[in-house]
Formats: sequence, structure tokens, C-alpha cells
Amino acid sequence: MKKHLFFRLFALLAALVILPLCAPAEEAAGSDSASDSASDSAVEEIPSVEVADAYPWALGDYKLPIDFTPGAEPNPAGYSETKDAKGKPVYTYEDSTIKVTVAQFPYLKTIVYVADIEISDPSQLRTVSMDKGDFSQGARAKAESKVFIRQAERMNAIIAINGDSTYADEKRKHGIIFRQGVHVDTKYKLDEKGKHRMDLLLIDENGDFHGIHSAQGGDLDDPSVFEGKKIFNVFSFGPILVEDGVALTDYLGADTNDRKYNGTWMDMRSMDGRTRMAIGQVGPLHYKLFASVGNYGGHTGLTLPQLGEFIASQDVQIAYNLDGGDSARMIFNGKQVNPKTGDPRALWDMIYFASAEGM
Repeated sequence: MKKHLFFRLFALLAALVILPLCAPAEEAAGSDSASDSASDSAVEEIPSVEVADAYPWALGDYKLPIDFTPGAEPNPAGYSETKDAKGKPVYTYEDSTIKVTVAQFPYLKTIVYVADIEISDPSQLRTVSMDKGDFSQGARAKAESKVFIRQAERMNAIIAINGDSTYADEKRKHGIIFRQGVHVDTKYKLDEKGKHRMDLLLIDENGDFHGIHSAQGGDLDDPSVFEGKKIFNVFSFGPILVEDGVALTDYLGADTNDRKYNGTWMDMRSMDGRTRMAIGQVGPLHYKLFASVGNYGGHTGLTLPQLGEFIASQDVQIAYNLDGGDSARMIFNGKQVNPKTGDPRALWDMIYFASAEGM
């Protein structure tokens, strides 16, 4: 009797050990999925967007991943502030991977805030939406500047500016929304009829800028590649202000709603003195950002040709106009550098530069 009981107990124990090893592969996979679900419920505040399947190159040999995750945390000791010859503040950040200097330049009857940026890797020039990387149409931030500042801090931005007002009504649902190697909204396309055009800015795998003038359907069917280079970001706004170091004016008349000009893209009020925002490239991994003060507080603001002339004087080879007016924000070290306007707009997107130290 004891022998039979012993063998029964032994058989039961053996079954408990062996049966799990013989479970179907589907059950094992289901177990992994449950584990993944548990970990997914505790995602980071700014989620990474997996792009390896669509664009394997986007996870290549870069210091920072090409996705919507933050850059490296800045070193507090890297920040400093000095004064220029007129006693105006000059802000600086420097570590082994990035150098940023922000200064004021009087020009005509206004002030232009210029950020000079040198990075060591193309991945340090980054973009993100105002809602955790989600570029859906409802994902724009409240108008308050502090919301934009919080996003800059969340992304570990050394310096950040607003982008191209991704889903602005004036775009009439045209343009290309391609960010950090992802075609995030394929519903928006260039106008096939060519009636509503806009200049495009493309940033490639080396961090170099390329412009497409007055783009229309067929000009960029595949936004992931241009002239043999892989593309990380595409902006739909403009116009292109400087090309080959020369200020342009070919956009004049194309950006107005006045019927005599038969305007072909949204009204930039090109000849009005306004608050402006632009981004430019000086050379390899060397960039400048420009935020001009508008027509208030004794300033006159700048027309687009005036802004282009100023930028060309700053050794910039190619420059692109971004959303200005009440959208214009330049954030450095958690503070807005350019003067705040009285009625800031809600924003969809951000362009920023990050450190890669320790990555």
C-alpha cells in the first residue's frame, strides 16, 4: 500500500514538472504578452516610437535614438551667463557634445535674438509634438508659455523653438508631416493641383538642410529619401529665406490672399513688420535660430525680406521661415528668451537641440 502511494505521489510530482515544458508554443507566447502588457501600463512620460520596421536606418549609429525620446540630461555646470559690450545678457551652454550661445542683435528698429548652435551628432537636432510625441490633430498644447517650457524641460532641451504649426487651418490640410524618421500623418499631402503650395525644409541623416520651393504633388512622394539621403524631418511652412548664402525674395506675391497676386500659399504678411522665427544652417552640424521682436514696445518688427537679409549677414547658407507672430518662442535653460507676446497661441510642435553626453 505504501509502495503504491509512493509511486502515485512520484508520478504526480513528475507530471507537475513535465507538463509545463510540453505546453504549446502559443501558451508561452501568451504568457510573454501578458508580461509585456504589464510593462506597457507603466510607459515613460514621453514614449519612444518604434521605427525600425519601417525605416531600419533610423536606429543606426547615432548618439541619440531617432525617435521621440528625450536627449541626454544637461550638465547644470555647462550653463553660464555673461554680458555683451552694451550690457545685454549672453547665455551659453557647453559640454563635450554641444555648444549653444544666445545673444541679442539690434537690427533696423528691432531686436533679433540669435542662437548659435554646434553639435557633434545629427541626432542632437530633434523634433517632438506638444503631446508626448503624438502628432494627432488634437495634440496641441495650451497657449500658455509655461506649457511649452515644461515640454522643453521634459525633452532635456538645451534650446527649443516652435516649429511649423503642423495642423494650422491656413495649410488647408496640405503639407508633409514627417518627424524623427516617421511619416506620422499620411492624410496630409502636397496639393496635387498645385493651387496651395508651400516651401519645404528637409533635414537629412547628416543633419544637412535641403529646400524645395513652392512644393506641390509629386515633388516628394517618398519623404524618407531625398537626393540619395535619408530624411529625418520635413517641415511645411516657409518660405525659404536664404539659399547658398544669398537672401531670396522669390516668394513675394505668392504668400498673400490678394487676388491680384493669385496667392498660392498661406498669408505670411511678408511686407509687414512682424514677430518672426527662422532656422538656418551655417555648415556641417552648425546651425542658427532667429527670433525677431515684433511691432510693439517701440520696435517695428521685420518683413520677411529684412529677416532674410539679416540672416544672410550671419554666414548662414540656407534658412527657413517658421511660424512667427504669437507662436514665436525661444526657450533656453527653462526660460523664454524672446519677449512674450500678449496673446500666445496654442502650439503643436517643437524643434530642439539636446546634449548627447554620456550616450
